[in-house]
Amino acid sequence: MNLKVLLQPAAELVTLSEVKAYLRVDGTEEDSTIAGLISAAREYIERSTRRTMIYTAYRLTLDQFPGWEDLELPRSPAQELAANTVVGIAYATPRIRYWNMDGDQITMVQDETYELLLSDNPPRIVLPVMALWPITMAFQRGAVEVDYVAGYGEAAGSVPPMLRQAVKILAAHWYEHREAVGNFGGEVPLSIENIIRLYVDGGYN
Repeated sequence: MNLKVLLQPAAELVTLSEVKAYLRVDGTEEDSTIAGLISAAREYIERSTRRTMIYTAYRLTLDQFPGWEDLELPRSPAQELAANTVVGIAYATPRIRYWNMDGDQITMVQDETYELLLSDNPPRIVLPVMALWPITMAFQRGAVEVDYVAGYGEAAGSVPPMLRQAVKILAAHWYEHREAVGNFGGEVPLSIENIIRLYVDGGYN
């Protein structure tokens, strides 16, 4: 399994001015540093929770379909979107394509050859009753491609306040504590770990 980003989010989860106000920083000399910390903090929270904040397009590739199992998407919340809902993605998502035994790339048809359970945690793509996953081209790496969009919305206001606050706290923490690991400054604050734990173990969809 391999997951890559097709299209980055159109905006960051918190703005530079929000974090500067939180830090009580007035000048512009540190703007690039703080902006980098915001992106890093957002990515840390996303990877830790396996959640995407603002709409991001992904491509999941598999060597074959998962036998009798459901096809789980590694980032949530996954969305069912019409073409061009996200600028740069000109087709409806999720989109599932695969290389068949004849070497042709086939696009699967929703509600005929697969069904969506995107509100599950993790999001799932499942087979209709009595159906089987297609047989893919033998020895073809990445024979299955699943393009999908994950995120709470196109703008930061769609994201739960707790996750937005986590990014702000973490970016500020890294700004104020730049020492190497081995002391408090190198650790992730307990408040961040608690938020991550809530979203990983708390049963959120």
